[in-house]
Amino acid sequence: MSADSIFSALIACLFLLLGLVWGAVLNWFAGSVTEEGELRPGPPSCSKCGVKRPAKTLVPLLGYFMAGRRCQGCREAIPARAPVVEAVTGMLFAALYLNYGLSWTLLILLIYSTVLITLFVTDLEHFILPNVVTYPSLPLAALVALAVTLAHYRLPWALFFSGSGFMALLNNFFLCALVGGLCGALLLFMVVVLSKGGMGMGDVVLAGLLGLMVGFPLVFIALFLSILAGGIIAAALLISGRKKRREMLPFGPFLCIGGIVTLLWGREILGWYLGLI
Repeated sequence: MSADSIFSALIACLFLLLGLVWGAVLNWFAGSVTEEGELRPGPPSCSKCGVKRPAKTLVPLLGYFMAGRRCQGCREAIPARAPVVEAVTGMLFAALYLNYGLSWTLLILLIYSTVLITLFVTDLEHFILPNVVTYPSLPLAALVALAVTLAHYRLPWALFFSGSGFMALLNNFFLCALVGGLCGALLLFMVVVLSKGGMGMGDVVLAGLLGLMVGFPLVFIALFLSILAGGIIAAALLISGRKKRREMLPFGPFLCIGGIVTLLWGREILGWYLGLI
């Protein structure tokens, strides 16, 4: 094994550890969001009895099992998402480094992944997409699109179009992102209106955020993947009896999944689809 390979493996391990720790931070943040969507930060504690968690139980992954998977006060089960979020975040951070190296693309994807994982957890647990996360993320994604455009930095998921007229305008990723954000928000807003309460405005904001992140036309890939994942999971839950037909299922987590998959493989998915028609 060469020195470069060893160095790369060591850095990947550091990103894995960073992701594990950051996953624990995301768990703390998700646990600080109330049922009303407010953020009430404080020391990590049980959501039921409020007892502070001992320091040893805060160790990423191991802490969940060291605590016996239950609160030391009321013996209420600690949410299983705690080690899952930590493990997924750690593996994702390491995989992103191995794929993109130390680059601006890596930094952007780490930020976007943090936002989407946080929204995934809060909507799954509380049926809430906190404004404290989504609203600041909108201008952030727009600023990222503007910065990479001005710096002539090519993002791996950015698509550019040849020709004249409107399509030529989309050779600018900032405009591409704005069009993507508008398309995503309008499409989900139409669904909200037609579903008469089946979705909320938080989903509209999140769809607009995804459009700003991935740009036009990949926003359609993100929304399609979200709907596909939601349909498959909903059908599986209905068949297994874990959900009833009229029982609500949050759509935000599926939007987050669609967004992450599109950021990583959106161009390839679009190319595969265009090759079929």
